[in-house]
Amino acid sequence: MVLNDPSLASSITSEGPSEKVVHCGRRGRGYAMLHGVRMAQGEFVLLLHSDTVLPAGWDAAILRAMEDPRVAGGGFHMTFDKSSPWLDFIVRFSDMQVRLGLAMWGDRAAFARAAVLKQCLQSLDVPLFEDVRMSKALRRHGRLAFLDERVVTSAEHFRRNGQYRQTGRIIAARTWYAFGGDPGRIYDYYYSR
Repeated sequence: MVLNDPSLASSITSEGPSEKVVHCGRRGRGYAMLHGVRMAQGEFVLLLHSDTVLPAGWDAAILRAMEDPRVAGGGFHMTFDKSSPWLDFIVRFSDMQVRLGLAMWGDRAAFARAAVLKQCLQSLDVPLFEDVRMSKALRRHGRLAFLDERVVTSAEHFRRNGQYRQTGRIIAARTWYAFGGDPGRIYDYYYSR
């Protein structure tokens, strides 16, 4: 587990001999994931956001997917912890992006072969949009598997900011990025509101 907030270091501990809690001094999800991947020692890496819960049997599902040597990585289907017609639409829109090979959102609990992901480290060297960059980089090394099992991710940003306003922020940030915007500046915009 990689922490971006040093104040959490004393309250979060590893639960087993193969787990380790480390601190990343740089602000942003991509930097934390980059730090974690560099330290990873296993055959596979799971990149899980702190507000996303894995389904029962997640580990066996990943191992089954990785039995196919053509698979470089993948992710789970997702749902929000709160349902509404708008949030359900967002999930369907995200599913469509995955099917079209455009991007895999990080809320899907991405996983990859460690050896392949370590060849894609540059894709994680940003504070934001590491998920978009990583999914494109992994596709250059093989297929991405999308598992039927669903992770549950928090809709807190949508609750706090309003569903349409939060969606607007996401669209603005992704559009800015698509037109060559600096991920650091977009990160500051996205998290300043």
